[in-house]
Formats: sequence, C-alpha cells, structure tokens
Amino acid sequence: MDGWVLLCDIDAARAGPHRVVVDGTGLVAWLAADGTPRVFADRCPHRDARLSAGYVEDGRLICPFHLWAFDESGLYVGPDGVADPECTVARFPVREQDGAIWVRDVPVPATSG
Repeated sequence: MDGWVLLCDIDAARAGPHRVVVDGTGLVAWLAADGTPRVFADRCPHRDARLSAGYVEDGRLICPFHLWAFDESGLYVGPDGVADPECTVARFPVREQDGAIWVRDVPVPATSG
C-alpha cells in the first residue's frame, strides 16, 4: 500500500483512544460509532490536551481537559449537539486492513538547523 503507514492493531483502538507517534507527530486512533477507524491529530484545539487521554461516547471523541466533543469528521460538537465548522481537529486518511489501522498524509514536523 504505497504511501500508507501501519499505525496500530485495530484492537488497540477498540479498547479506547490510542496514541501513536509517527515521524514526530502525535496521532490518536479511535473507532467511530459504526466501528470504522478514525485518526486525528492528538491535540485538542482548545487547550492542546491529548485527545488520546479522553474517551469515546456516542460516536464522539471527548477531550479529557474540558470535555469538548469532536464528531467523526473532526468537528467540535457543542452541548446543543450542533457541530461548529470553525473548530476542528486535523483528520487523516485512514483504512483498516488485515486487522490493522493504516494512515496516510501525516505531516513531518519541521526541524531547525
């Protein structure tokens, strides 16, 4: 699978949000309500908390810091259930194959010279 990187076993995400670092970038793998994998940047846009320390509830990834909820597309969902297109978490292309989660297009952090 050209351009795809093996992230983790599907069982790791089934147990709850799972942190993986790829080329210096923290990612969180988790399962949507229908059981399909999702991969987001492992940082909440509100206070930079690790989303992998949170939990999944009603098909949403919940940040552990202020309990902000993000839907399966990475949009913040307020207490009223309405998604806010201005507040998002970076989401990466993902696929499940052979019991594993694969990800693509992970940015490589810049290094200082």
